[in-house]
Amino acid sequence: MTELLIERQPNDRSSRLHRNNICLAIISATVGIIVAPLFFRNSYSSPLTILQKERIINEKIPASCSQNNYIIDNEIAISYFLQDVGQYLSKFQCTGSENNIETWEERLCIFYSTCYDVNTDRFHYFQSTQRKAKPVFYDSKRRMIYGFSNKDGIKNFVSLASRGEAPWSLIDGPYPSKNFTRLHHLHNLMQSTFAFQNIAHGLWEDLGSISYSMDRMSITDQNLVIMHLNKIPKTPLFETYHQYVIPALTKNPMVEFRTYVQSFHTKHVCFDRLIVGGQLSVFPKSKIKENHGREALFYNWRSKIIKYNGFNPNFVPQKHHINITNKSISQWTHPGSKRHRAIVNLEEVEKFIKLTYPTISVEVIEWHTIPFNKQIEKLLNTTILITPCGGVSLIIPMLPNGAHAIVMDYYVTKTAHGYLKGETGSMEGALLNHITHVRKQYYQIYGKQDYEFDYPGATDAREASSIIVNMTRLKLLIDKALEEMEP
Repeated sequence: MTELLIERQPNDRSSRLHRNNICLAIISATVGIIVAPLFFRNSYSSPLTILQKERIINEKIPASCSQNNYIIDNEIAISYFLQDVGQYLSKFQCTGSENNIETWEERLCIFYSTCYDVNTDRFHYFQSTQRKAKPVFYDSKRRMIYGFSNKDGIKNFVSLASRGEAPWSLIDGPYPSKNFTRLHHLHNLMQSTFAFQNIAHGLWEDLGSISYSMDRMSITDQNLVIMHLNKIPKTPLFETYHQYVIPALTKNPMVEFRTYVQSFHTKHVCFDRLIVGGQLSVFPKSKIKENHGREALFYNWRSKIIKYNGFNPNFVPQKHHINITNKSISQWTHPGSKRHRAIVNLEEVEKFIKLTYPTISVEVIEWHTIPFNKQIEKLLNTTILITPCGGVSLIIPMLPNGAHAIVMDYYVTKTAHGYLKGETGSMEGALLNHITHVRKQYYQIYGKQDYEFDYPGATDAREASSIIVNMTRLKLLIDKALEEMEP
């Protein structure tokens, strides 16, 4: 159930009443807190079931007078101008390049007091009409810029999706004096890229970026509303996110943006705080070589997910347990093949480990057959995880502190993704190298003896080969892991 802190401005409400300083409501809070909720419940309705929970009007906790939702508890707020011009002016702050407006793809911003026009499908930014226009950006080539569009009206000040696939911007406009709804809780506008079909991208890019953004901007709100720009995919993976992942970010469900704003039945929907952009690419070598400086972001996000699902993120197992991934199914499996990026001699690997390490419990797991929260539980009790590369390896961050992961590389048959032909490639290395609480042992692939193509005619070992594990080398890596976990 979405619990919103809102103020609804009907069509016939006067502009004079609209201009009342919201902070004055504190004076009348004793009366208002009793009367207002009763009035508000009777005067407001929404077709969205997620909006049926009791509303709290803004006079109870004025957003402009309270910083309770911030990690940073306070900031400078000093009156100077004789006329109150700040209440209805938009403000914003960003992290990312503030000297080159063209580098917009990974810019992250929070906008304050902006409104969305339901009829025109545009966001409005409000500047003072009583004073000289002020710059909003300082570009090294174009000098001071007074609007958010990059050039020629193109909407690309930030991107709502990773890899710059959903450019977004605002336009100047006057703050509405009637027919608007004002929302005080933190809102995020985003668009997923690969989450509907790949849990690795969903966890660590599309949804993970929301957590990273709040950490980066030192802001939090348990009533955050995540607005998905387009239709929310109805896939099994998204069901997993709804049940096990999104609640780690907010008490509220993800909503479809246009359905959400239209549910208020006002021309404008205004946001006290709107966080946009910051959708990080964490995998592709063409975008990022390494994730330097993001280690704490990844660990915090991992811990939020684990904690929401009822487990202790700091749990450390007291006995060894080895889990081996059986990648028995993949949506990317070629029609002429029964496998995709798997371990060819899995049965041999299992028998070898059980024979070589008889005092250690060993389990072979098909992760897709286990609910996500049970996956977390199993991973937290794992000391050594042996897994092929690909999306399945991105469960590694859920391992406990000090665990080891033996991850299969792939043989580079085509120069791409930052690797040269003939090298051994670490598919998720750009991310895994920065999961610092887990030690990675990369099982390297040296030539044709180490892999098989998954189907006849395949030529790209990255996309269409499975690994033949050499027991001597595997034992070397397991022994290394066991040695490093000695007290």
